Amino acid sequence: MPSAVATMRYALLCLLSFSLSTTFAFVLDKQNPYSQFRKWNAGLNGTIEIEFKTDQPNGLLLYTDDGGTYDFFELKLVNGGLRLRYNLGGGAQILTVGNNLNDGHWHKVQVARRDEHTTLTVDGISQTKTSRGKEFAFGKFTTNSDVFVGGIPPSYDSKLATLALPSVIFEPKFRGAVRNLVYSDLPGQPPRRQELRHSRDLKSSRIGNASGDACERRDPCQHGGVCISTDDGPVCECRDGDYEGAFCERDKAPSEATFRGAEFLSYDLTQTGGEPIVSTQDTISLYFKTRQPNGLLFYTGHEADYLNLAVRDGGVSLTMGLGNGKQEMHIKPSKTRFDDHQWHKLTVHRRIQEVTSFTSFCRVSAIVDDVYSDHSHVAGSFTMLASSRAHVGGSLNARALPGARVHTNFIGCLKKVEFSADTLRLNLIDLARTGSKLITVTGRLEYSCIATDSADPVTFTTRDAHLILPKWEAVKTGTISFKFRTNEPNGLILFNMGAKPPRVGCTADLFAVEILNGYIYVHVDLGSGGVKVRASRRRVDDSLWHDFLLRRSGRDGRVTVDGANAEFKTPGESNQLELDGPLYVGGLGSEYSASRTPPVLWTAALRQGFVGCVRDLTLNGKSQDLTAFARQQDSASVRPACHVLMKQCVSSPCQHGGICSEGWNRPLCNCSATNYGGPTCGRESPTIFLNGSQHLTASLGPEHVTQTEELMLRFRTSRAGLLLRTASEHSADRIELAVAAGRIRASVRLGDREKNLLAGTNVADDNWHTVRFSRRASNLRLQVDGAASVRAETILGKASTLEISTLHLGGLYHPEEEIQMTSTLPNFVGYIQKFVFNGIKYIDMAKALGVGSGEEHNRIYDTSNIIFNGRFVKPDSLNVYKAVTFKSKHTYVGLPLLKAYANTYLDFYFRTTEMDGLLFYNGGKKQDFIAIELVSGHVHCVFNLGDGVVTMKDKLKNFLNDNRWHTVSVRRPTPKIHTLQVDDDIEMHTTSSNLMLELDSVLYVGGVPKDMYTVLPVGVLSRQGFEGCMSSLDLPGESPSLLEDAVVPSSSLGSGCEGPTKCTHNACANKGVCVQQWNTYVCDCDLTSFTGPTCYDESIAYEFGPSRGTITYTFPPSSVADTEMDKVALGFVTSKADAVLLKIESSNTQDYMQMEIIRGNLFMVYNVGAGDHPLGDETTRVDDGAYHVARFTRNGSRSSLQLDNYDVIIRHPQGGQQSTIFNSMSVVTVGGGGGSARPYSGVLAGLVVDGVRVLELAAAGDPAVSVRGDVRRAHAPLDRDINRMQQTPPSGYGGPGVLDELVYSGAGSGCRDDDEDACVLPDAGSGDDLITPVYVPSTRRPPSKTHKGDTSGKLMKPCDDEDCIEGSGSNGEEITEPERPATTSMSSSTHSMTPPAPATTERLRPDVTSPDVTSHEVPRTTLPDHDNIHAATFGVHTETNRKTTPDDHTHTAHFTPTDRHEEEPTHTTAEDTNHMPEYEDRNENEIEARTPTYEIEGEQDRAPGRVHPDYNGYEHEITTKWYHPKTTDNRVVPPESEFFATIVGIVASILIAIILIVIIVLKYIVFKFDPSYKVTEDKNYQQGASAALLGNQSHSGYQTGVQGGVAAGGQGGAGRPLQPLAAPPPHPVKRDGIKEWYV
Repeated sequence: MPSAVATMRYALLCLLSFSLSTTFAFVLDKQNPYSQFRKWNAGLNGTIEIEFKTDQPNGLLLYTDDGGTYDFFELKLVNGGLRLRYNLGGGAQILTVGNNLNDGHWHKVQVARRDEHTTLTVDGISQTKTSRGKEFAFGKFTTNSDVFVGGIPPSYDSKLATLALPSVIFEPKFRGAVRNLVYSDLPGQPPRRQELRHSRDLKSSRIGNASGDACERRDPCQHGGVCISTDDGPVCECRDGDYEGAFCERDKAPSEATFRGAEFLSYDLTQTGGEPIVSTQDTISLYFKTRQPNGLLFYTGHEADYLNLAVRDGGVSLTMGLGNGKQEMHIKPSKTRFDDHQWHKLTVHRRIQEVTSFTSFCRVSAIVDDVYSDHSHVAGSFTMLASSRAHVGGSLNARALPGARVHTNFIGCLKKVEFSADTLRLNLIDLARTGSKLITVTGRLEYSCIATDSADPVTFTTRDAHLILPKWEAVKTGTISFKFRTNEPNGLILFNMGAKPPRVGCTADLFAVEILNGYIYVHVDLGSGGVKVRASRRRVDDSLWHDFLLRRSGRDGRVTVDGANAEFKTPGESNQLELDGPLYVGGLGSEYSASRTPPVLWTAALRQGFVGCVRDLTLNGKSQDLTAFARQQDSASVRPACHVLMKQCVSSPCQHGGICSEGWNRPLCNCSATNYGGPTCGRESPTIFLNGSQHLTASLGPEHVTQTEELMLRFRTSRAGLLLRTASEHSADRIELAVAAGRIRASVRLGDREKNLLAGTNVADDNWHTVRFSRRASNLRLQVDGAASVRAETILGKASTLEISTLHLGGLYHPEEEIQMTSTLPNFVGYIQKFVFNGIKYIDMAKALGVGSGEEHNRIYDTSNIIFNGRFVKPDSLNVYKAVTFKSKHTYVGLPLLKAYANTYLDFYFRTTEMDGLLFYNGGKKQDFIAIELVSGHVHCVFNLGDGVVTMKDKLKNFLNDNRWHTVSVRRPTPKIHTLQVDDDIEMHTTSSNLMLELDSVLYVGGVPKDMYTVLPVGVLSRQGFEGCMSSLDLPGESPSLLEDAVVPSSSLGSGCEGPTKCTHNACANKGVCVQQWNTYVCDCDLTSFTGPTCYDESIAYEFGPSRGTITYTFPPSSVADTEMDKVALGFVTSKADAVLLKIESSNTQDYMQMEIIRGNLFMVYNVGAGDHPLGDETTRVDDGAYHVARFTRNGSRSSLQLDNYDVIIRHPQGGQQSTIFNSMSVVTVGGGGGSARPYSGVLAGLVVDGVRVLELAAAGDPAVSVRGDVRRAHAPLDRDINRMQQTPPSGYGGPGVLDELVYSGAGSGCRDDDEDACVLPDAGSGDDLITPVYVPSTRRPPSKTHKGDTSGKLMKPCDDEDCIEGSGSNGEEITEPERPATTSMSSSTHSMTPPAPATTERLRPDVTSPDVTSHEVPRTTLPDHDNIHAATFGVHTETNRKTTPDDHTHTAHFTPTDRHEEEPTHTTAEDTNHMPEYEDRNENEIEARTPTYEIEGEQDRAPGRVHPDYNGYEHEITTKWYHPKTTDNRVVPPESEFFATIVGIVASILIAIILIVIIVLKYIVFKFDPSYKVTEDKNYQQGASAALLGNQSHSGYQTGVQGGVAAGGQGGAGRPLQPLAAPPPHPVKRDGIKEWYV
């Protein structure tokens, strides 16, 4: 009722808001001539709707095309009628509908496509035409134009070639109002209302909106409803089909039906004369629920093409035939079945992509429950998907259908069976229910799912698994019945208890059913005394179904098990069963205190829940839906359905000598005789040491009375001593275990009677021994190690009950109790482990809680405490088992849902060198989740039980990414206490209110799908997966294998831990293969796209421009061979979504391999004689401008493709005889397909084809390689990565449009002061300014971390070349410039150069290093002579033998450009590129970056284009801009001028020397006669802007304040005066690059 009122209020508010506006449209007039909207996804079945009104008889209403090729749609008014003109490649077609449509009224228009048929409908009147040709797709969605309404943007006046119908630009504009433009604007999406898309042509104008469109201002439609404006207000059209109501606000009853094997739905368009439904993509989605392992779900096909979906062997089967290609998939996760009578969602998507004019391939993906998926491709000679017939739920002969893998019809329920082809959407069950003539119904189909879930079984998978139901109402009479099935001999099935009795001497009412030693027992207590009835004559732990029925009337009752009756009568006078608490099914769980259960219920006291199946539970004749309770409660531990799996002990899961026995679909490992524990005896058991004065004491709380006990412990000692003793506050009852006289003595005292048992011999021999003791009322049993048990039966006390308040392990604690106890044994000295008492592992719990000395108040259960003052013994080593390697940060696997509803148990080891990564994640219902992640080298455990996010972090001092094994344990020892233990560190958190963790889906290990990282809950910080090793994973009751038990597997998960050896995992960078050799290793870089000794250096790269270009390599005749194995790898950077990267062809056959980009995804198609085989990565786009590496390998017909570090895609063609040989491989074409089809544009690097490095051969001028078209050498391909590259604008002094841009002396000098006003910019000068070549270091992305030596702790400031001193990122730091002379290859003149300062000092090779500067790093770079700086080019060569002396103050520099061509010019000019035949960068405004090669000792991890930490974020790169005269030689002046310039230079040098001598003399005189003037030599000073014209001043402690001065005519004296530096650096700071040089 409240929801209905809220709906009415919402409706009234909407209607009120609608009444405020009278019309809902936008107006097109002279001020607003057109409007622009998103692209129309026309597909093959698309529709577009629009409404208009006008008083003009002519005007263009709507236009869209394919981007300027052939296809277009044009809607226009012609003399009052609406004309549709369109072309789909077979010629223009015209449809005209209506007249007098310019009457000022609204008219509704729809254009509908169906393959070759196109229909125009105006106000309900339709006309249809058929297109000619064979291809009817409307262009390509990625290249199609937007939708224009009312006219075409003026910008098309200058680019008519981009219009498929150029005359449209001259059509008269539409004048009127338009509304309700509805169409699909994305592939696979339903039509929706379109909103205006603003363009650059509309910057100064806005579309008029007549008094405000309510649909635009406030869309009232919910759940995807389409808002339609009308004169009476907006109307919501609920096209989704899942919702209804005025605003699509109500869930629509799902269209579902029950199939019993004889019913099915179908349609056959060939029988009705209709054309098939065709599309380039289609989707089949449905929900199914069944108990049957096999059955046909859905079939569709046309002629020989088909798609067959079925349930097969509890999984989902898909078979498909398309053209001459076939594909088969079977989704059947490990330990997960879909025939569990639960709803499962199945979605199948197919999409066709044309590869060549003869071959296409179809991508097909199938996903169940949005988790379990499979993907594949089919290649063949087809062009589209067609459906002329379909079957839902079965057929007359399911065996005869093409691709049939099951031969039976479906039995169960189906709902929401939808078939979508492009934008056409059919709900087949809905169509059948409404009587559509398209659908034929066979049999009597009921349109509801009438199969009840109450009969469905559930499986209790662990001892703690249980369900809570309302109490059994059976005060005077009642019946209860159910069926059960198990092979485990003990377990509590039902438990229902009443309130505490009000009178002393009475007991609480009780009803319980348990299996004890394989027999059924029933407990009934009406408050005046209980009765225990053995209800079965035979054992029921035989894995068969058994029936249980109980009828009670007053004190009398009858139990029937499998037809055998057992009658009973309760004692006393009470005849009413007054139950108060809930009914527990399957057990009580660890959160239920054993002290609250009656002592006669032994399985409850021993915490033994039922493990097995239960179904058909009926209370007083009313069926109970156990599956519904399981979904709402512990859906992980209580699973639907009941399946018997194979024998579990066959695989020998128990380690270290553990004994395996068969449980219910689980192995039961008895680890009592080992030092290991856990589900499979794989984990070292916690061990304590007691020295005689230490002990462990556990308080069980008051009134803890038992009739049965079971305990176990392992010990190691060399002397006699007390092992265990129970104590009570109110009686002398006790159980005592002790080592006495070399034997184990068990003493039991109840009331005034006592019984002793002795077992074992020579147990004080300092070896490990296992002791087991159990009591069942008057039956006692003692066993030591594997010897025969010692048994005794005696009457002990009243009702054989024992009162226990505390457990003392190893010694007594309270002095007063020591007086009461008469034991004369000394306390225990030695080691104890595996102490278990009535199902509770007390030593394990003490360790989980971090209990130790002084920890006297650690809660265990609601009424229990532990005190322990001994010490834990650390194991000598970790037992690593089931280790796997997560090879990349994109690798993850999925396990079944984590069982953590009320109790968390998760242990594992990990080993990594990474600081961050997601280890585990399991989402849940509402806000619940749990995650374990590695954050900054530490483990975080994050969870939410519904009352807020909780994060526990380890507090270890050291980082955990040290490549060593670390242990992690996540526990929930009590309902409110959560613990995280990492190695020896324990963190604890106590929750308050919510106690249950309601999880859902699957447990992801190592990461999650990449699209999930953005939607992870708050508190989970990981944005990448875990990379490293993981092992020894223990979950509740199992130790799963991540390789064998994963329900979501991964091909990138490796077996074992691939830890560092001589060939360490990071020995070769970029996924290079480390090849171990004798005492060394080498790196195979063929599949990396990199080169160098460690695959770290960037390879030769070429840039392919937009004007088409190719590189072709022809194998020499002696190298043409037939190959059975092929390896291809390359790196690339592109923004093109459709292109061919390379094609490898045969000389005499049709064999080929082609790597291409299709819709932004990378694919490889190959044919070795058995047809085309495509494979690709459709999860990651590569047209993002980032650097990607593709690796393809082929071995026979099998192949694999890997992009970057993502999963490896593997293809293994099946069916028929597969060819394995690529015959006569002869030609490799790079940059496009045959005939330059689908050309590639971007950068391509490091191409290797079967060991041949094609691009390196091209760079070396190999005659087998030809380079044609728009192809140029590229440098530093990683710098082309738009995610790494820093955009540097051109100098602002030249102004736009200047071809021969002058580089002024101040341009790019870069004021280092943060305050721009403190810097004096040079005047732009006049045209008489000198042309000044300027060395400008290339701009790089600034580092993202604080560099060595940066004490500020701040990030480097990003800057451009015109804002910084040296390249990017000097950030105004104070720099001392030591003298760095360098010698050119053309002159002996020396100049100073200042490389940047690395954080550490490295040396050059001795043969090229000057002795006086060997402690500083100098790039070996040859610099041009400034006297010849106007030369067009410079010859650069290597000088390795030149000797230098300290007196020369000269460094021989060694410069090796990355292109390795000595004849190429080292420097380029900024003028028009038409005059630069050797120029390698087409961008006029982009500064060219060249990376020299450096031979620096210790430099092994550095690659060109990457920031090395030793370089403080800079690179040794020099970028120059030169004026390049139009000459062919290296001269711009005659020899006479050169001679004259030399003479002038000599004279100038003499004059400068004289001036320096005079200055020195004057300085000496002034200093000598003016003692008041003092120079502080330890200070550094900044100089003004003119200081750049002086020589290097590093030795005098001075530093230039601005990088360069000004040219002639500039303001040379505007710099700041000399100032002392605030904090001079302790050592000279070297600078990368050199100063600006001036003529």
